[in-house]
Amino acid sequence: MKRLTILGVAVLSVLALAAIAFAGTGSRGGSEAASTHAHAAPSATMQTSAADLRVALNRLFGEHALLAIAATQSGYSGGKDFPALARALDRNSIELANAIGSVYGATARKEFLNGKFMWRDHIKFFVNYTVAKVQKNKPAQKRAVDNLKGYIGKFSNFLATATGLPSSALRASITEHVTQLKGQLDAYAAGKYGRSYVITRNAYKHMGMTADTLSAAIVKKFPDKFGG
Repeated sequence: MKRLTILGVAVLSVLALAAIAFAGTGSRGGSEAASTHAHAAPSATMQTSAADLRVALNRLFGEHALLAIAATQSGYSGGKDFPALARALDRNSIELANAIGSVYGATARKEFLNGKFMWRDHIKFFVNYTVAKVQKNKPAQKRAVDNLKGYIGKFSNFLATATGLPSSALRASITEHVTQLKGQLDAYAAGKYGRSYVITRNAYKHMGMTADTLSAAIVKKFPDKFGG
């Protein structure tokens, strides 16, 4: 019990930093602008060819899955590397938003990144779930899962409008992503490390398939932007 209490204090301390990291542009100010400028390269390459778009989205979505998994596991165990992981994860989020903005414009970029029940929010919900797992707080776990369900609905509709893909198929794909990230943490928390890393590999693979599907749909919708 004493070890659990110490662990809980440690993880809550680092997760408090995450809440600041994921608070959105209002708390970020000039730092996000600087980061956006620093990672502006995808915007240029995105408009070069369909292959560039596919490669960029594969990298960014795959990176998201691995960083999110590493962050939740570090957060659960009270790892000292958690604040650095949180920052890296948010930089990845900004790059993804830049990729969206390069095709759909600044308004879509902002909605993707900071909209209610959108990208940064879903990361925050996983942070909340991690805290609740440490505390063994079942009601808080349910609230986090309910919020993630809200994200699934909102984000799938956003992508359906943007790409023309069926909302039902996107909802199923996003549900799988959420289930995988939750599942790997549940297995990790239970000491089932082999199971956790089987799910991790599947989550990474799933992000690649997601990137392929989205990039193909975007190219089909905007053929003039991706002439090769």
